[in-house]
Amino acid sequence: MRKRALFVLFVATLVVSIGATAMAEGQAESTYPEKSAEFMIPFGAGGSADTLGRAIVSAAEPFFGESFVPVNRPGGGGAVMYQAMYNEPSDGYTIGWSSTSILTATNIGNVPFAYDAFDHVARVGYTSLPIAVRADAPWDTVEEFVAAAKADPGGLAIGNAGTGSATHLTAVVFATKSGIDVIHVPNGAERRIPALLGGETQAVCVPLPEIGPFVESGDAKILAFPTVNREPAYPDVPTMREAGYDVVIELFRSISVPKGTDPEILDYLEEVFRQAVQEEEFLDVSARYGFVIDYMGREDFADYLAAQDVLIAEAMDAGGLR
Repeated sequence: MRKRALFVLFVATLVVSIGATAMAEGQAESTYPEKSAEFMIPFGAGGSADTLGRAIVSAAEPFFGESFVPVNRPGGGGAVMYQAMYNEPSDGYTIGWSSTSILTATNIGNVPFAYDAFDHVARVGYTSLPIAVRADAPWDTVEEFVAAAKADPGGLAIGNAGTGSATHLTAVVFATKSGIDVIHVPNGAERRIPALLGGETQAVCVPLPEIGPFVESGDAKILAFPTVNREPAYPDVPTMREAGYDVVIELFRSISVPKGTDPEILDYLEEVFRQAVQEEEFLDVSARYGFVIDYMGREDFADYLAAQDVLIAEAMDAGGLR
C-alpha cells in the first residue's frame, strides 16, 4: 500500500514538473522578440529597395514590439546580402528584404545555393521595371530605340543595378527578344539614374519608383513596361508585348529569414508584415513610388516562388546568362 502511495506521488510530481516545463517553454517562446532585429537591404541607400524597405519596417515596428535596424548590403545583384543572411543564425533577429534578386542571383550562380536556402515569410508586393531614356533622346517609342540599336550594333548602352540583377536580366531578355546588340552596364542602384542623365548610358532598366520622379520632372521618358498589363500611372506607355517583344518580368519584394527559423517565429513575422502593409504610412509611400501592394503569406508565396524560379531560369537560358 505504501509503495502504491509513493508511486502515485511520483507520477503526480512528474506531471506537475512536465506541465511547469511546458509552461516555461511557452513563456520563453512568447517573449520573442526580446531585442531589435537587423533588417538587411540588398541594394544601396537611396534606391527604391532602400526607400520601400525602410518604409515597411517603420510601419512594422509597432506590431513587432521591438525596433528594426536597416543595414544596406549592396553588391552582386543582391548576392552580397543573401550570402550574409545565409551565414546568420536562424533566431529571428536577421531579416532580409528580398526581391526577384533571390531568383536571379541564385540562377546566375552569384551564390552557391538556391532560393530555397532560406525561409520565405511573405511577399509584400511588386513593381515594374521599365526601359527608360533621357527626355531629349531621339527615340519616343521602344520600336524606335530598337531600330537605332540595330542600325548601330554595340553602340548603345543600357544601365542596370548589377550583373545578375532583375534589371540586368530584364534588359538582356529585352535585347534577346528584340534582336539587338547593346552594352549592358552594371552601374549599381545608386548610379544607374545619374549615369543615364549624364549620358554615360543611353537607356536604363530601372524600377518605376526610381525613374518616376524624373519622368515627372521632364528629365526622362519611359519607352515600355515588361508587364502583362499597362501601368495604371502611365496608361499611354505600351507593354513590351504590345510592342511585339515577349518580355514579362515582375520585380517583387518580400521578407525572408535564415533557413531553420522556428515556425512560431515565422508565423509571428508573417502576421507582423501582414498588418504593416495596411498602415497608412506604408500605403502612402507605396503609392508615391508606384509600388503595388499584393501581400502573400508563406504558403501562397512558396508556390509563387517555385513558379517564378522556373520562369527566371528559362529567361536566363534564353538570354545566354547561364
